Amino acid sequence: LQGHRGARGLAAENTLHGFALALGIGVTTLELDIAITRDDVLVIHHDRSLNPDITRNADGRFLDARGPLIRSLGFDELQRFDVGRLKPGTAYAKSHPQQQAFDGARIPRLTELFALVRKSGNEQVRFAIETKLAPDKPHETVAPDVFARAVVAAIRAAGVADRSTILSFDWRTLAVVQRQAPEIGTVYLS
Repeated sequence: LQGHRGARGLAAENTLHGFALALGIGVTTLELDIAITRDDVLVIHHDRSLNPDITRNADGRFLDARGPLIRSLGFDELQRFDVGRLKPGTAYAKSHPQQQAFDGARIPRLTELFALVRKSGNEQVRFAIETKLAPDKPHETVAPDVFARAVVAAIRAAGVADRSTILSFDWRTLAVVQRQAPEIGTVYLS
């Protein structure tokens, strides 16, 4: 039973609140997406840039258009944005009518998710971690080998390699994972 982006249908996607809810309802795998900030922090976020359908600025207003690239922001800058509610009236909001708002939710570090799971005492839940790169837009992220090595290092540091799988539409990252960390499973998305 996989919690897609945490508990996306019930709580703000890719947030610690959503992952805690998913753990509470008994998922066996947490699916999540990874981006890397300008200061090389692995963060959990679906898009390579801030999505106006789920992102509010420091004034509490939803972004008018696609926001800056995650890679262009330092982690502290990223923390100014609230991702705890869906923008009313959007197709995104209509597709998740049961999602409860959680104002004040921030884009978390991958290490924060690992700490949340460790604190929960759940030693079985798996992690399906998708790298968010686009081969046709290399300027939007770090290079695939850098991305893959950073994710592998975080997984190993958390001691969850045997419970993790790395997924990607950009297969170059998966080739690096297979060479550098054969103990971590890979999934080639298409």
